Amino acid sequence: MTLGESDLDLGLTHGWRSDNVGRLLLAGFSFFEGRLMGRLEQSGFSMVRHVHFNVLRHLDPDGTRIVDLAARAQITKGSMGKIVKECELLGLVQLRVDPQDGRAKVVSFAAKGIELMQAIRNAMTEVQAEMTCITGEEDMRAMQRALHALHRHAACDEGARPAQVRVRG
Repeated sequence: MTLGESDLDLGLTHGWRSDNVGRLLLAGFSFFEGRLMGRLEQSGFSMVRHVHFNVLRHLDPDGTRIVDLAARAQITKGSMGKIVKECELLGLVQLRVDPQDGRAKVVSFAAKGIELMQAIRNAMTEVQAEMTCITGEEDMRAMQRALHALHRHAACDEGARPAQVRVRG
């Protein structure tokens, strides 16, 4: 049995499903990350896949345990271990034994990973400039202020389940 709009008036064919802030944020993020990936490919890092950002965006400069990476990315330790292994095989990260817990592994950037992070930083600057050209400087600054405010609120909102995202600024 299928329900028609007269049976359940959710307006499933209407714009509220695509014209809401969650979808718009996702579309903006997809634009940003897609442009970023394109620039990384042009910089010689075509082997990097979206999934690798689960490691790269959560890895501290001095190294991070796999369990902490998994928690920050909100994925299982096993899944993070597989992604870390891929990144290690690509020469982006290296593993060492955690000096405080010999059973745990600490992931840190390898030389190629540091080069990648420099390419990411440059690409991010270019993509943000492109986005500013599209939105205008005033709207870009307003968007950044609004996103910072939401991030600060989410960090202290016990009723929400915020993503483990660290924002500096």
